[in-house]
Amino acid sequence: MSTSRARSLVHYLKMRAEAQPHKAALHAKREGRWQSWSWRAYWQSAKRVAGALIEAGHTPGECVVIAGANHPEWVRLELGVMSAQGVPAPVYGTSTVEQAAYIATDSGAKTIAVDGVELLEKFLEGERQGLLSGVERYITFFDVEHSDPRVISLSAFEASAPDSLAEVDARVEAIDDDTVCLTIYTSGTTGKPKGVEIDHGGVLHVAYGLLAFEPRFETELEYHTVSYLPLSHQAEQLLTNVLGLVVGGESYFCPVIADVREYLGDARPTVFLGVPRVWEKFEAALRGRLAEATGLRANLAAWAMDTELACFREQIARGLKAHEHMPLRRRAARALVINKIKTALGLDRLEVAVTGSAPISPETQDFFASLGICVFEVYGLTETSGAATITDPRRPAFGTVGKCFKGIDVRIADEDEIQLRGRNMVRGYRGLPEETKALFTDDGWLRTGDAGSLDAEGNLKITGRLKELIITAGAKNVAPVELEFYLQSIVGVGQAVVVGDRKPFLGALLTLDPEGLDALADAAATAKADMATLAADPKVRAYLEREVEEKCNGRVARYQTIKKFDVLPAELSVEGGELTASMKLRRGPISDKYAERIEAF
Repeated sequence: MSTSRARSLVHYLKMRAEAQPHKAALHAKREGRWQSWSWRAYWQSAKRVAGALIEAGHTPGECVVIAGANHPEWVRLELGVMSAQGVPAPVYGTSTVEQAAYIATDSGAKTIAVDGVELLEKFLEGERQGLLSGVERYITFFDVEHSDPRVISLSAFEASAPDSLAEVDARVEAIDDDTVCLTIYTSGTTGKPKGVEIDHGGVLHVAYGLLAFEPRFETELEYHTVSYLPLSHQAEQLLTNVLGLVVGGESYFCPVIADVREYLGDARPTVFLGVPRVWEKFEAALRGRLAEATGLRANLAAWAMDTELACFREQIARGLKAHEHMPLRRRAARALVINKIKTALGLDRLEVAVTGSAPISPETQDFFASLGICVFEVYGLTETSGAATITDPRRPAFGTVGKCFKGIDVRIADEDEIQLRGRNMVRGYRGLPEETKALFTDDGWLRTGDAGSLDAEGNLKITGRLKELIITAGAKNVAPVELEFYLQSIVGVGQAVVVGDRKPFLGALLTLDPEGLDALADAAATAKADMATLAADPKVRAYLEREVEEKCNGRVARYQTIKKFDVLPAELSVEGGELTASMKLRRGPISDKYAERIEAF
């Protein structure tokens, strides 16, 4: 593979098309059969998209919204937009009408691309509600029939490109590392998304940092990955659209996350990214299967896993990588048991296993290490172009997020805040100068909003969050304030605290309004009583379940819904340590005080 450097993602695509025109780049399963696109076909498609956009009046810097599941059509559109000097603005497919319309409006998009009718109707509903206007065209990944004359399929849109693509070539030539290549919208603490402007140089700096972690992908290892996490998230962008382009790798697109296990068997990836929840699900399934083994099989599996884990720890102690420490007992354990388990998972070719977006438990990392899979943890924010640190490959320290990439500095500031500095720090938030200014310190360090510490080896450990944003185990960013507002609108509810940081779903602690107890009793069709009695009343519980579904869950995206809640017998108070003197929630103390109730969720 070539180790030459290009100045943008677009130039990498062009370089791959010229150097490896017939090599496969993108794969998708259609009607049960795999279909592939070469690097040349990928580049030609992107150029036609760019040409059609320019023909339609697209100007440099203009945003194009893309929403949908993971398909090759997504990245062909995305690189096409970039080739026209445009800026893709991804939207989660699970977003509400209001959320999708807000991003489309804030980005100023005149073009919106969607994977099908369901998402198309979501944006059209936003128009009907007066939340969105100015859209000139809707591009669908696939052919659909629709009465709106603005709707056009991707294939038809590409066909509308002019014969001469000279203007595309001119715009591509004008792209440099400071050109914005993505606007990723991330939730703020008020629930209002902010458009993070990421440039080519920033994401490429991250890519080179990741490649320094495993340089063999530029020389001898094949890069194969399964693209299944949302492409509206920067983590998946890094694996699919950045590293894949830089090393000339192959991406297998999985449009339904639940199908990822099946796709692993087909793709046999050499690189796999899983948020903690994915690794936890794999672990639970594997532990269940291992528990079914009996007699000799059970004993052999236990011996093999113990042996592999012991050799892994020896390897770390000596500062080696796995392929550099292969004593006979480790080779035997792998041949008899470990390799068979990895093959059954579709991970027999796996070279790099990565997790990120939320902390993973060291116990889960130990479990996979006993199966010959070291799960390396990456830390970063959308505002750091997706990543800034990674587990030390020779001395992994589980429970930490490793060390900064070359060219990135970290410091622990006041209140133990982690602050970062480097080329991958973004320029700021689209159209939000005050928020952009607040993102950086006076001396130019990016404020992460996370608390942390550095160990004696220089590994970074995340110890908490200074800002209120919740990151679930599924790597979704959730602003609790918005949800708490909805919960507190329920008759009889006084206070609400949404919890779920690092958890697989959101929960809530509720207190009752002392001034609304009688109204609550009437609404729940139960006898009037004191606060503690009503908090434990099954009829009140049933009433609140209905109201949470209607007043909160019905108004937000699926990943923001409250799955479980508990009703506290008394109000949160300053005296109880749950509120500040100005009556603001003290989330850390609340989580600590009610840890048993939260864990019971």
